[in-house]
Parts: sequence; C-alpha cells; structure tokens
Amino acid sequence: MTGIGEQARSNPDAIAIVEHPRSLTFRELDIRQRRLAGLFRASKIKIGDRIAVLSKNRRELLEVTTGALRCGVIPVPVNPLLTAPEISYLVEDSGARWMFTDQMGMTHPALERTITFGDAYERSLEGAKPARLSNFARGRPMHYTSGTTGSPKGVWVKPYSPEQAEAASAKFRELWGIESEDLHLVCSPLAHSAPHRFSLRTLEAGGTVFVQKRFDAEETLAAIALFGITSTFMVPTHLERIMALGRTTLMRYDVSSMRLLAHAGAPIREETKREVIDLFPWNSVWEFYGSTEGQATRISSAEWLDRPGSVGRAPRGTQISIRDEEGSRVPRGEIGEVWVVAPGGERFEYWGDADKTGAAWRGGAFTVGDHGYLDDDGYLFLTGRKHDMIITGGINVYPQEVEQVLCGHPAVAEALVFGVAHEEWGEEVHASVVPVSSMPLEPDLLRRWARERLAGFKCPRVISVVESLPHTPTGKLKRPGAR
Repeated sequence: MTGIGEQARSNPDAIAIVEHPRSLTFRELDIRQRRLAGLFRASKIKIGDRIAVLSKNRRELLEVTTGALRCGVIPVPVNPLLTAPEISYLVEDSGARWMFTDQMGMTHPALERTITFGDAYERSLEGAKPARLSNFARGRPMHYTSGTTGSPKGVWVKPYSPEQAEAASAKFRELWGIESEDLHLVCSPLAHSAPHRFSLRTLEAGGTVFVQKRFDAEETLAAIALFGITSTFMVPTHLERIMALGRTTLMRYDVSSMRLLAHAGAPIREETKREVIDLFPWNSVWEFYGSTEGQATRISSAEWLDRPGSVGRAPRGTQISIRDEEGSRVPRGEIGEVWVVAPGGERFEYWGDADKTGAAWRGGAFTVGDHGYLDDDGYLFLTGRKHDMIITGGINVYPQEVEQVLCGHPAVAEALVFGVAHEEWGEEVHASVVPVSSMPLEPDLLRRWARERLAGFKCPRVISVVESLPHTPTGKLKRPGAR
C-alpha cells in the first residue's frame, strides 16, 4: 500500500492531477497539502472538525478535500447549483468552521474564515508552515443526502484511525482494481460522493486524475481517446447524452483504453445500457447500487446481459436482505425494503438527527428506504423508494417499476411517475414522459400499450408528454416534493 504521501516520496514526478492545461505532480500535491495542514494546525482546526467546500470542478477542490481528509478534517461538499438559503442551511447545520470556494464575495456569519480559490488561496498556502500528514484519507466527506422528506441531513462517519484509513483504501481499490497505471477521468461534479471517492482512491494508488470542469458528451469521448483514459464514473444522464451523439460521431473516438466505466445514481434504460456495453470494451461497464451511506451491490456487463434490470449481487462480505415493515425477511422474489450489512463495522449517523439515524439501523444492518427483491441467485432488482411509493386504493405502487415499463416503449426517452391526490383512491398514478426526438407519442396509445404490461392499478391514469424532466445535479429524477 502506498497512499499520496508515499507516492510523493517514491514517484514524485508522476502526474497526480490534471485540469487542462494545468497539472500537479505528486511532489507538488503533497507539499501543497502539507501547507494546508499547517493552516489548519495554526488555527487549531483538529481531527473531526468540518470545512465547507463550495466550488465547481477544479484542481484546487480535489486538492483541498483530499488534503483535509489526510488530516482527519472532514470536508462538507456544497453543490454550487444550490440557492443561497440552501447553502446557508448546510453551512449552519454542519458546523463548518471554514469555507473554501470559487465564488467571489461568498461569506457567512457562522464561518470563521472564507478562502477564495485563486490569489487568496495561493497566498494562504505560501504563508503556511508545512505539517505532517497521513498517507491515506482518515475519513469520508460529510455529504448531505438529497432529502426526499424534510431537510437534507449530513451522512457522518467518525474519522478513521491510521489503520482504518489504510484498510478502507485497500478495500475500495481491490474491489475496483484501481492501480498506479490508472488514468481516471472526472466528468461528474466532485461535490458528490461517487466521483469524489473514485478520484481519491485513484490518487492513493498513485494514478492520475483528469478533472473535467463540466460534462460534455463529445469532449468526454475526446478526452478518453486523447489521454488513454482507463476509468471513469458516470450517471445514466451522461450515458444517454453520449449515445445520443449518433454512431457516426461515436466511431470517431477510440475508447479501447477503458477498463472501467462505473455508473450509478439512477435507473438506466435497457436500450441505452445495451448500446453502452457495445460501445466500450467488453465487460468494462459496471453498474453499482449504493448511496452516500454505503455501497451494496455491483454487476458486470456479462451478468447484466443475463439479468437485464438487475443492479447486481453483494460483493464478498456484504449481505443484502429484503424485509417487510415488521423487519421480517420476505421470500425470494417478493418486494420489500432493502437492508444492507457491510463488512468492517463502519457505522454512519445522520448529523444531528438521532431519530433518523435510529430508523436507518437494525442491529448491524442499514437501509436508505429503497424497495426491491432478490432473485433465486441473490441478484437485486430495485422497484422504488419508500418515500416515493404511491398508495392507490390501499395498494402500493412503486414508481420505478412503472417508469421502467414506460421507458421500454421505443418512443419514450424518459419517464417520471408520481402520485396525485384523489378523493376516492387516496392517490392516483400519473406520469410525465419525454419522447425520443422526432418520434410521435400519443398519450392515449402509450397508456393502452402500458396497460398490456401492467396491472390496472399500476397503469398511469394520466400521461403528459413534456420536453424535459427535472433532475438533481447527480442525474436523478427530481420527484414532486423532493428537495
């Protein structure tokens, strides 16, 4: 095992981070992070303290977050797309002492200090006395959940001991085969957990991280071809946009260097998944199911082609169970709440919310409220989330199940299913659908088509054709009432 500090000593001139046209070697990265640690020490910022990081993708964002984690200081990533009241809530709720940002004039009365990337940040580092650092991240960023009900809550895990830090790095790198030869492309916002985690572990392995400021489908393919990118993380929205470029454009770019395209964050259309598997090298496309709270399953291309729609099986040491509302396990094939027991005993809390934390745990198992079922071989299929569930006439309807059927129609690009209040039934199933460009889509005909594939109580009573649907910054559909 190496880690960032060891890479700086053993292979100092290797490139750690690239944000075109700028780059940092491991020696430069280590020096800058040691100066950052010196800044913290001089201000008595200690292990477990929080710092907010509000920025679009850039080299300094990754430098600060991974450097803070090497100190055991916990970054609180703040999405720059949030409104001022939302940003204020995260700053106040997290108790962040400092903020690092790319937004000029950003301040908050709860913060002791705000450092803006650019000249102010560079001057701060230049004036700091370097301090010692761990080779590995001694914790996880405190990401805030998207908050399907109530206010978002930070997912808090206590800082790691040096031994726990090395073990956590080793576990993730072994699971995904991350090595020093990897060239990892960041095309998703680093304010979110999965793109940040893959980037961090690539750096700890001695690999190079290429930071894309924002996603552009063709620019992403061009970067893969130009630099020989070996790994990346995407959400289904990214994959939809890539495949929408069309075969002529896709064939211009050599993507044969790719060994890992990991995707998660939302359901993916079956047609798109098949196209992505065909475009990239065989078995390089992996889907995983997890959340900010923890990862649960993953599935290779080959496995998925045998079980379309599955999000995979639990990796070695992890256990998945499906339980009813009383907490009893249900038989294979029956829908219930998904519970996860992950190895290592890492236990998260929802920051400042003991009730929500208690509801998420039963013994050593946790849930984030997702529903699904296991097939006879232990492969997980998701059907929706408890918070999204529609109850019509006393019967549960899982929106994701209906959305998957609607998206199976060749003229439907995307679908959003939701409940609307109804005097008699309690709720009525409605849907909004986005048509595939240039294809006609008649709501009544689509409803009849869906009725052939769905029970009557699941079939949307009203289908609206819209130009686009709202998404969260991570690419998930934003449902009515969700924050």
